[in-house]
Amino acid sequence: MKRLLTILCIPAALLLLSSAVMADADRHLNKGFIWNESGKKCWYTQRTDKNNTYFYGIKHTVGIITFDDPKCMSAGELGDLGIGINKRMINNVISKWYSHSDANFMTGESELFNGSKTQKKGKCIYSKKYPKVIGIAVDYFIKDNSIYSMIHGMSLMGCTN
Repeated sequence: MKRLLTILCIPAALLLLSSAVMADADRHLNKGFIWNESGKKCWYTQRTDKNNTYFYGIKHTVGIITFDDPKCMSAGELGDLGIGINKRMINNVISKWYSHSDANFMTGESELFNGSKTQKKGKCIYSKKYPKVIGIAVDYFIKDNSIYSMIHGMSLMGCTN
């Protein structure tokens, strides 16, 4: 019985933690910029959704970044490599909003994990320092070879492949 309670409480506690982390992002990070692969500032607006079911099918808090210029985070002359660099640049920025500065998140596209416990969509940014308890669920929305928006939230436990 004690084990069952623990299993049931851990995901609920992590969702509460993610809500606390994202509430801070909602207050302080509504607008900003991220450098793209060619060194241009790509301005974005961020909103949070406290009842989102995108990653897990259950309600949790996510951040949704939308770039003011939907072509700013384009692949450029580098093609797929450019998209990969842009994803890393986005991941570098958002990973600072989660956990402690020592989390050592692996932000490169090839370093992302397939997901996290019960995650149904997107990828997971892995923490070298806290691999079993912290990860960031992410997904990118791409049109005409440009990232025009992305969604992020705290993972349930660490990342898995």
